[in-house]
Formats: sequence, structure tokens, C-alpha cells
Amino acid sequence: MWTGLYGKRFRCFCALVVAASLASAALAAEKRKAFITRGEYDPKAETIEMFAAIEKGDISVKLIPKDSTQCRVLIENNTDQPLNVQLPKAFAGVPVLAQGFGDDGGGRGTRGGSSGGNQGMGGGMGGMGGMGGMFCVPPEKIGNLKLAAVCLEHGKDDPRPNIPYEIKPLESFTTKAGVRELCEMLGSGRLDQRAAQAAAWHLNNDMSWQELAAKRLRYANGMTKPYFSPLEIQGGMQIASEAVKTAKLRQEKAEGENSPGRSDASTSE
Repeated sequence: MWTGLYGKRFRCFCALVVAASLASAALAAEKRKAFITRGEYDPKAETIEMFAAIEKGDISVKLIPKDSTQCRVLIENNTDQPLNVQLPKAFAGVPVLAQGFGDDGGGRGTRGGSSGGNQGMGGGMGGMGGMGGMFCVPPEKIGNLKLAAVCLEHGKDDPRPNIPYEIKPLESFTTKAGVRELCEMLGSGRLDQRAAQAAAWHLNNDMSWQELAAKRLRYANGMTKPYFSPLEIQGGMQIASEAVKTAKLRQEKAEGENSPGRSDASTSE
């Protein structure tokens, strides 16, 4: 019998072998399900909004950050019929262990860094799928989307693949003016990611352009360089301005549609 220190080492080795075997089996099972990167709209299939489908249990969705600039979204069909999944124009990726720390309690975003952990992310899917943002996922298949993203909590650690994240409606994470519009533009492929990141920290974390321009990357050898180039700061300023302007127009339109006068006019017609 193995006893003492050698016995403990042997048991640890056996545990590692079992864990590795289970991980390999899970990965093999996952690989048996084919990944698809294009899900053309199927007119015969049921259409359902992504977050509603998650709530209903029809689909399972995983968000896996690659780094601070990109993420992968996996959409698995849990039914025995194809589903047209209506992709959200904007979404948030939230660290699972940090649920509830994405804002200051009122859904208004934060300066960042106060609660620790990894940054929440934001992005959009407006440029994905076809037929108005639909992505058809057949049974036993997994939709595989690679998306640009931005970090939304300056001061916290960058997102990493080994940190579990959950995809959420953006409004459950932040309602800061212009952030939704920025994420939608990023998802449509209209923005440079670096400039969009500067705009995201400005809009959601109230960082001034002077602070962003002064932010520096620090290397192990002690050298530093600007985090953003002057062109990226300039681009971020333009993006933020457009996003806020679009957000204001969206709000005015919504208020006009919900005004009592419009309601009375609609009723009298």
C-alpha cells in the first residue's frame, strides 16, 4: 500500500487522470454536434427571439470571451425542429461570479474597478445571420458566431476564456445613454474596435478623453506606450457623439409614440 507523502501524490495523480478523462469525454461529446457558422433563414421553421428562447429552454447559449476585443457565442438548439433565432442587436457578456455588479444599482453603468473581478462586455449581432438578423439552427447543431466586443468596466481585469460568462440583454447591465447604440454599430461592422473601446469607456464609465489619452500600456521591462493612438481617440469621440445623438433620437421617438395626444389620435381614427 502507498502511504504517507507518496500515497497522497498517487491519489492526486489518479484524481487528475479521472478529471482529464471526464473532460476529454465531454469535449468528444461536444464535437459530435456539428458547428455551423451560417444559419440561413428557414421560412418553414418557427421564429423566436434569442433571450425568449433561452428563457423557454428551446436553446442554450454560451458566451466565451477570447480577450478584451472578441468573443464567441454558441447557440445550441435543444428541440427536435429547426429554429430561426432572432439575434439581438445588442447584448452584454457578464462574468457569472460577478452577477449584480455591472452597474451602480440603477442600471446606469459604473466608473469601474470598485467591485473587482473581470470586466463585463458589450457587443452586437446586427451584422450576423440573414433575413433581418435571423440565424437558423437545426436540431443537434450549434451556431458558432465570432463577434467583436468592447469592455464596459474600466479598472477591472480583462475578460479571459477561462472565466465563465453569461449572455444577457444589454439593458440588464447598463442603460447609459449611447452604449446600446455603440454596441449595435459595432455589431453591424461599422466601427473600428479600438476606437469603439475608447468610446465605450467614455460613455459607460464616465472617463474623460484626457484620461483615455493619458492611459498607458506597461510592459514587464518597464517600458510604456499610449494605450490609444491619437487617431483612435479622435475616432472614439466621433463614435460617442453619434451614439449619444442616435440614443436621443430613439428616446424622442419612443416618447412621441407613447404620448397621450398620439394615443387619442389613434383611437379617434
